[in-house]
Amino acid sequence: MVRRLIHRNIALLVGVVLAGQLLAGLLVMALVVQPQTARVASVTADMIEALSSAMDGLPPARRAALIAQINRRGAMAIRRAHDVPGDGPRFPSFIERQFTRALADRLATQRDLVWRTDAGRRLWVSLTLGGQDYWVSVTPPRSRGAMTSLLMASFIAFLVSAVGGLLLQRRLDQPLRRLAAAVDGYTPEQAHAPLDTSGPQEVAAVATAFNRMTERLAAHEAERAVMLGGVSHDLRTPLTRLRLCLEMMRGGDAELEATALRQVERIEAMLGQFLDFARGFEAEEFQRCDIAALLEQVVADHAALPPVALAAAPGLTAKVRPLALSRAVGNLLANALRHGAAPVRVEARMDDKSLIIAVTDAGAGFEAVSSGDLMRPFARGDAARGGDGTGLGLAIVERAVTAQGGHVAFARTAGGFEACITINCA
Repeated sequence: MVRRLIHRNIALLVGVVLAGQLLAGLLVMALVVQPQTARVASVTADMIEALSSAMDGLPPARRAALIAQINRRGAMAIRRAHDVPGDGPRFPSFIERQFTRALADRLATQRDLVWRTDAGRRLWVSLTLGGQDYWVSVTPPRSRGAMTSLLMASFIAFLVSAVGGLLLQRRLDQPLRRLAAAVDGYTPEQAHAPLDTSGPQEVAAVATAFNRMTERLAAHEAERAVMLGGVSHDLRTPLTRLRLCLEMMRGGDAELEATALRQVERIEAMLGQFLDFARGFEAEEFQRCDIAALLEQVVADHAALPPVALAAAPGLTAKVRPLALSRAVGNLLANALRHGAAPVRVEARMDDKSLIIAVTDAGAGFEAVSSGDLMRPFARGDAARGGDGTGLGLAIVERAVTAQGGHVAFARTAGGFEACITINCA
């Protein structure tokens, strides 16, 4: 089934041109070729009847001189019955068949005509002239038949129409291709130039609607940024005051104070997760960073016992979005420390212009086929990776890695579980 618009239009164009050529051919045959063939056959029949009457009773010498004079002029040729033309094509053309039938209908003396063709593609018919049998040709030699010329003209017209239609279709496709590229490359976090609205009216209407949509989304994105800033300020301020109050209330129930501090920290962590996911990472600029130093800081921020092993060659650099990469590795490391089992290891290396960072632990992990579901916002894992978090950890990892043109993969290994980030740094 033809699915692409250009292929459908080309098929439609070819079908229309072929139908037009077929209709034109039928009309030419019905209105031009057949009437002309009948007229020529009628004139030829009258000429043959007159020639037969003129040759009737002529002495052999006078008859031979008349035939020689006719042959010298070339428009008509006469051979004796024993000089049979037989070195040409076996079958006459369509027009020659029509002419032969029409001539036989108009000749009163001969209803069944025997025909032959020669190397010059002349059509010969066996006739009786003046009481003797002859081969008579009323068609001059030619290199190509009328139907062949008509077919060649039709083919050239079809070729010109098809090429012209294809060029026109490509011109019409350009606005659609620009629109598809703009839609595919659109991101709400970045400013985009308005799409060109030139081209056919229907395509221009779609491009105009797309421009209006991007303006609305940009306005909504601006409002969202303002709202996030307000939420961050309005929620973090009372949390900071609450933490200060708890510090000032030390000396009472130590267990109650520790529980309250843990809840404050948990709320702050959840708030950070929500804000990270909502803001995204596309606005951060790419920088060439020392990957080993970046990972050392991430591991230091997640101090754990036993300590996390880090394997990254000194001097390993790559062009990345550092905050996004730190957040992605930090979330994977936090999951490994919270839900996995020691030992936990972070490894970084370059592999054919790609930066690969693997976070491994000795836990059971989860099935790789379920990683797509777990990276959806607010998705929770099974018991091996469950918990009381926000359900945004892996979603933030995917967003942070995707913002750098990379991807994240999960796999169970012989020694436990591995989360692997791959970023193309070419």
